[in-house]
Amino acid sequence: MCDTGYSVRELVADLRLLAHDRLDDAAMARAVPDLVKRLVLMRHNWLRPYMCVAGEGAAAGLHALHEEPDHTLAIFVVTWLPGDETPPHDHGTWAVIAGLDGHETNHWWKRFDDGTVPGYADVRRAGSERIDASHIVAMAGDAIHSLHNDSGAPSTTLHVYGRNVDYTDRHKYDPARHALASYKLGATTRADSLPQEAT
Repeated sequence: MCDTGYSVRELVADLRLLAHDRLDDAAMARAVPDLVKRLVLMRHNWLRPYMCVAGEGAAAGLHALHEEPDHTLAIFVVTWLPGDETPPHDHGTWAVIAGLDGHETNHWWKRFDDGTVPGYADVRRAGSERIDASHIVAMAGDAIHSLHNDSGAPSTTLHVYGRNVDYTDRHKYDPARHALASYKLGATTRADSLPQEAT
């Protein structure tokens, strides 16, 4: 008998069970990494070469694996070119990021103002860690981070969100100008675009 291992479909089923238990952001950020690790270990069964291609110009390559009809439990494969970097941002939902191919650096940021002045934010870098196939990063919705592909080669990561971030109150931060603004991923999925194994 052939062991096919853990699949995207099984991850979705397990995420649905956790969501049914109505765990809060922090609890989901603790529970989901173990599931994601199982999927990363089986990436040879489901990760396809076309998913590991970066977008045109400064755009990341975004490949949707799953999203519920209400935009919850969104799963993407994201590929960045060498040198690509996101601005500091939050997600407005829990998130788990795992390396699939190559590596990149996750920078944590801390907010020092009280959030009472519209459009103003004082954020400062507060630590860094590497994301690769052996290290998974999990965060609650209010965590602020940025990603930098400083590896010298394309990097491909798996992103799992409690809700597609285009449907959350998400922000990007400008540390030099002490400003924040809305921030969209631009990766809304359509049912006909999802891979067969993910639905």
